[in-house]
Amino acid sequence: ALSWLRGSSKSSLALVFDIGSATVGVAIAKYKKGKPINVFFTHRVLINYGTDQSAKSLGGYVGTAIEKAATEALEQLGRLDVGSDYTVHAIVHAPWTDSQAQRAEGVLEEETLITRELLQQFTVRHLPEQKVEGRIQFDRHITRIELNGYSTTQPYKKKAKKIAVTILKSSMSDSVHASILNAFSSALPNHDVHIDAFLFAATQLRELFAGNDAYTIIDVGEEYTSLSIVRDETVAGSAWASFGTEYLIRAISKEDAEARQSAISQLTMYIDNTCTPAQCRDTETALEKPEKEWTRTFGDACTKLSKIHRMPTKTFVSVDKHYGPWFKRVIEKIDFGQFTVTGRPLEAQLLSIEKAARSFSFAESVKRDSMLSLGILFVDK
Repeated sequence: ALSWLRGSSKSSLALVFDIGSATVGVAIAKYKKGKPINVFFTHRVLINYGTDQSAKSLGGYVGTAIEKAATEALEQLGRLDVGSDYTVHAIVHAPWTDSQAQRAEGVLEEETLITRELLQQFTVRHLPEQKVEGRIQFDRHITRIELNGYSTTQPYKKKAKKIAVTILKSSMSDSVHASILNAFSSALPNHDVHIDAFLFAATQLRELFAGNDAYTIIDVGEEYTSLSIVRDETVAGSAWASFGTEYLIRAISKEDAEARQSAISQLTMYIDNTCTPAQCRDTETALEKPEKEWTRTFGDACTKLSKIHRMPTKTFVSVDKHYGPWFKRVIEKIDFGQFTVTGRPLEAQLLSIEKAARSFSFAESVKRDSMLSLGILFVDK
């Protein structure tokens, strides 16, 4: 957590990137204690995929989009009178990241005063970093500490004999990670980039989840959707489905890249119920096939996830607000009730920044990108 941002009375400027499965978004945000977060710029760049689907090539496609997004942000920053000293942060979504929780517990020889060093030694001994060939662990956080069987957020200077620690670790392909770092280094030289997985970032924004102890979080990207079970502030299990918002766009545009923008407009009108009856019928017909595909791929992911833990019925959905109502409806289908704790269909609620402890002030004409907004909030935690 970047406590220096939260605790400083001075203004802090940040470039915040959102690295999804089909786009890279970037925002320019300024933070000041006790004031709304000022958002001066948001922009998204499509990741142009080629035919080569090797990890190295995929990383190259993502890296190119990062450089384009960074260039746009720097050009805009040059036009703004907001300062030039900034930090760089990136939130990375599936399929680039794989996040897993691990828990270990142990009994000390005697009741001992808990210190930072003791917990570090315990974590290194019981939850060592393990290298997986071809992957790098870029994100590792302690998400839960239990002393004598009770969870605590302030463990230091307390005495305990029994300790349990849960960590959330995230990894990605070596080559994709290298491409991302190289892109940032090329576009933003002399700036370190703070990279976090979406799953960790989201679970730190606890106010968005209405104080629930257990819930399912669904992160709908452009090409992939991840499903995770969160219990007692840590991740109990994750799975993903090969389906996202671009599947809807392609169904309307009929795979015609030139028709993409008009397809987005048509979809938005349909979801907002502002289309003519004829337009609505055409769109509904076009979406029949992707809805069946969603049921299959999402159902497969639910099957995999429920083998680890039954899914909490309470579900929070992170998705581009334009497509939120469609995904809310198809997530709540009765088909998926068999995978939940209660046996009832999932109860979906769209994640909303309006429930955050911090408010936003968007500059005129700046697009309110919901996914970037989550990243902007996380940077201030």
